[in-house]
Amino acid sequence: MGRHDFFSKYAPRPGRLRFAVSRVAVLALVIVVLGWIAISILLAPPPATHELETVPLEANPTASGSTTSTASSSPAGPKVTVHVVGAVNKPGVYELPGGSRITDAVKKAGGLSHNAQPQLVNLAAKLVDGQQIIMPGTGGDSSAQQLPAPSQDAKVSINSADSEALQELPGIGPALAERIIEFRTKNGPFNTVEELDAVSGIGPAMLEKLTELVVP
Repeated sequence: MGRHDFFSKYAPRPGRLRFAVSRVAVLALVIVVLGWIAISILLAPPPATHELETVPLEANPTASGSTTSTASSSPAGPKVTVHVVGAVNKPGVYELPGGSRITDAVKKAGGLSHNAQPQLVNLAAKLVDGQQIIMPGTGGDSSAQQLPAPSQDAKVSINSADSEALQELPGIGPALAERIIEFRTKNGPFNTVEELDAVSGIGPAMLEKLTELVVP
């Protein structure tokens, strides 16, 4: 037996050699893939955390809507109707919101005329429904209305009447009329007719006569 026969006997067969090479190649590929995955995991940035959007909760979503609808459907406040005469540009009967003042009624009547004497009237006094407001003016102007005499149907407002209108009342002269005006200017408007008793010179007998002729 020669040398050639010896190596031929112990040399690996071609089929086994190819199988061994294939196994080595597969193993090497698996190692490469695993290494690539490991490197990717190590080098990849951490996933960004997304914060959940917070939505404010409304305790009672229908409450505001019902409140709005209730407010919009609520009726208007009380009204007062007054008669403005004297030294104003547009005398007449006007309706104003409750709680309005004499100055609001004067504005509604077109404002003061050029001959008006607003210093004789308490413009800050509150209006009373059915009240007649007499704005005094200088007597020389023909445009100034004549002040009506008091009667059961047209009562004099002790909060807005001037000295001449007050003197039309029984028992009230110039001095007492000025004391009434001075009292309401200093202490504010009369809330009731009975408060006239606090004015010097007005006693129970006179107050009883005035009760049916005047309003606050």
